[in-house]
Amino acid sequence: MGRVIFLGTGSALPSETQDNTSLLIESNGSYLMIDCSGTPYRKLLKLGVERDRLEHILITHHHIDHIYALPSLVECLWVEGRELPLHIYALPSAMKAVETLLDLWDLRSRPVRQFPIELHSLEGFENELVLQNINFTIRTSPMVHAVPSVATKITFPDGKIFVYSSDTAPCKQLVEFASGANYLLMECTFCSEDDGLAEITLHLNSNQYRDLARSIDAQNTLLIHHSDVTACPHFEVLQEIGPLGNGHKKLVYLPRDMESLEL
Repeated sequence: MGRVIFLGTGSALPSETQDNTSLLIESNGSYLMIDCSGTPYRKLLKLGVERDRLEHILITHHHIDHIYALPSLVECLWVEGRELPLHIYALPSAMKAVETLLDLWDLRSRPVRQFPIELHSLEGFENELVLQNINFTIRTSPMVHAVPSVATKITFPDGKIFVYSSDTAPCKQLVEFASGANYLLMECTFCSEDDGLAEITLHLNSNQYRDLARSIDAQNTLLIHHSDVTACPHFEVLQEIGPLGNGHKKLVYLPRDMESLEL
């Protein structure tokens, strides 16, 4: 059985109740972090995740709210005495930012107790196989955003599929990539009245979210990357989206920070 922990659920500007969007995926005691924001080390402590259990970090794109906490996390793991390799995956554009952040504080060349940091550049093609082991199969596919960005598909040992859109504008690539998902997590940065901002920034608004979700028709649909402080209240965006699915009876679920979803 897999598990998704919502380390943060907000958009670029955090609030009193929401940190920037970041996910922690667990399968058989192995952990994958998707994007790295907020105070990830503190949250791992709060969750009781041992330092070497976090094996993989995937950066979906290099916008600051998805990557800025990476050097802090690596520093904390080093101070705590991590020994096992940490694998980081990103598109070339995001990997350049990863290397810059790590090297700014010499985080790959400590004089003592340096644990291996393995960097893996993604090719950026559709349905790319990133990692396959006994815990999960990870694939990515490029989306449409202001900078190169990828959606992530995770298949667990029991066959359940979880898809996370990351930041994107409406695109057929997401419909094709997420088809057949048991759980679909999509961003919804703006409300319907902010369609101009959504078009300029290449994010989704509530109307676009609804149309995409109905096209994909996943078994369960969740919403993320929406902050009360920068857009309409959560209840309002959920009202604008309305029911989904065949017969439009399914409802969208909006997780809270540090909430855990058993798949």
